[in-house]
Amino acid sequence: MKQLTDSKAFVFFYYPSGRTINLENTNLKINYMKKILLMTILISLSAISFGQDVVTVSERFHYRYLKNEQTKEQIQKDNEERQRNWQEELEAMKANLAEGQRVSDNVKIEVQTEVQDNNLIISVAYETLVVADAADDYALGKYKVENSNACMLMCSFLKSKMENDLAEYLKEGTKVDVKITGATDGTPIRSKIAYKGEYGDFTDKDITLNGEPYKMTVTQKTGITTNGQLAFMRTQGVEHFLKTEVEPLKHTNNTFQEFAVENKEKGGGYRRVSVEMTIHDAIQFVEPEKNDKP
Repeated sequence: MKQLTDSKAFVFFYYPSGRTINLENTNLKINYMKKILLMTILISLSAISFGQDVVTVSERFHYRYLKNEQTKEQIQKDNEERQRNWQEELEAMKANLAEGQRVSDNVKIEVQTEVQDNNLIISVAYETLVVADAADDYALGKYKVENSNACMLMCSFLKSKMENDLAEYLKEGTKVDVKITGATDGTPIRSKIAYKGEYGDFTDKDITLNGEPYKMTVTQKTGITTNGQLAFMRTQGVEHFLKTEVEPLKHTNNTFQEFAVENKEKGGGYRRVSVEMTIHDAIQFVEPEKNDKP
């Protein structure tokens, strides 16, 4: 786990994955917005499907933990409950995805939460158990969120949690730092990939490429000719989703950073995106009163 600075809350969503399917070739012609709506509804239904006990714990956590100052012990207890609930919700959502949106059973999903000083750390990790049989990630040359079932699941889960469980953190003007990492595998691009300008044109944009500062250019005229450009465009797909589909982020003070990674290894498991979110000054706690009587 990455070291944290004081007075911040970290939210991290990450998945590796495997061989992809082409959603455009499925019999289900579900458009992008319907997929997002369907996945969001499934998340809510998944939480309810576990019964009243789970819902009660979630509500108690939400209203007690987010609205009131807590002792460290109370925060830790609620955090443990939250981790169990989120794990169950995500597993249920994954199991109930519609045909054409499914994430392979070869992808293991794990949710971890941690409280550290004033920091809340949330991580959702996808581990591909059998890369060769998975069908969850970007096809060669693809970069939109809807081109990857695993990315759709990640973004939909993130949207639901930010608009519900994390909404109290994300008040208007709250400082939020978002780091998005897009990656490609080692398959070279042999002919220019058309870019239609979905996310705007980029000229000498400051990003990090393979761990080094880099000025990235991708325009409708240049298209996509390198894996670095393709990795960058995968970050832009997720960034566009967060900016346009997650309501709380429309009112917070956001800073986005893009990281592009060109993997040498080949395979769908290396074509992926991760998101790390820092919500500043999110947690307050109080020390229990000391009893000075002998």
